[in-house]
Amino acid sequence: METPWKYNFASLIDSFPYFGLHGTYHTGGYLAPLGKTRASGLRSATFLQQRRWLDERTRAVFVELILYNPHVNLFSSVTLAVEFTKLGAAYRGAKVVTLRLIQHDAILLLVLRAVLAVFILFFAIKEVKRLLSRPMEYLKDFWSWMENLVIIVGIATLGVYFKAQTIIDEAAEQRTSSSSVFSLYKSAVSWFEVYMYLLALLICCGTLKFIRLLRFNSHVYALTMTVRKSSRPILQFTFMAGIVLMAFTQMGNLMFGTKLQDYKNIPTSLQSLCTMMLGSFDFDALVDGHWVLGPLMFFSYQVMMQFILLSMFMTIIMDVYAEESQDPNTDDLRMVGFIRETTSEAVGKANRTLSNVGKRNSTKTPQTRTPDLDNRRKFSNVFEELAGKI
Repeated sequence: METPWKYNFASLIDSFPYFGLHGTYHTGGYLAPLGKTRASGLRSATFLQQRRWLDERTRAVFVELILYNPHVNLFSSVTLAVEFTKLGAAYRGAKVVTLRLIQHDAILLLVLRAVLAVFILFFAIKEVKRLLSRPMEYLKDFWSWMENLVIIVGIATLGVYFKAQTIIDEAAEQRTSSSSVFSLYKSAVSWFEVYMYLLALLICCGTLKFIRLLRFNSHVYALTMTVRKSSRPILQFTFMAGIVLMAFTQMGNLMFGTKLQDYKNIPTSLQSLCTMMLGSFDFDALVDGHWVLGPLMFFSYQVMMQFILLSMFMTIIMDVYAEESQDPNTDDLRMVGFIRETTSEAVGKANRTLSNVGKRNSTKTPQTRTPDLDNRRKFSNVFEELAGKI
């Protein structure tokens, strides 16, 4: 029987690294296909076991497969991992990603993405004009950066989608004639996963833009002004709270790192304390770690974070909010001024357009019929009166 495995370099596999518990594993390595049936998989596994495919230098073993359910039209990329540490311990991990790679209504989705591309192009041109007209004011505005973020993420989302769709089309063509179709589907799943992350960020930024549309509401206006004016004291408070949190993190790691998995290192200890602040904790495990120091750390942490630091944070926010809600200049919230300004601009554009039409008509050759200048004067007077009233 021939050797069923071969080494593939990372550049030959278009995929993403695997983030395990004890390391990050990039693509590439020794690959051994298990076949398409249970019998062929058992034969390959037995042969690898007899030839001692795993040795003391093996750091991780991955079992990857693609599952497809035709009833719901879903693909599942399954990755089973076993990590080996230098001490010989083995840690298991699994990752399952379920996506719909084949779209039945692909034409409609393509049309909708084309419309999205047109909107992104339109807003990109608009933002470039605003930047060139008033660069300093544009760069100081927070919503200008939000618009640019939406444009950049939208372009990246479309690019990643078409990249994944190209890989899916290639896999569909080579499904029966090539043995590398698994790597193509694996790469398509990875790219679609990135596409979902970008789409989530795009939807989040687009939803935040509704705050700008609701800026005439008194509560929304007070919220935005509160966030703007309380940013500096909140940053100072965050720095102090971070010092306290890191102190408890190190204390939990030093006291319970050798006994409890939740405090075995600094990142896991920090994660456990953050979830404890949200109400998810295992008090019995802390008591088992140490019957005196465990409860003492728990109650001291809760008192410091919940009763002292959280109260200080709410005090900072409420003081600024009380000042903004009592501001008499925010009652009308410039709604009338916004309507007046918008209507004045529209009336001015219409009046200038009508004047330009009159100038062009006056420069033309005399016609057999004399233009009615009275109606033109009436329209001009109406627009001037309307602008004056506003």
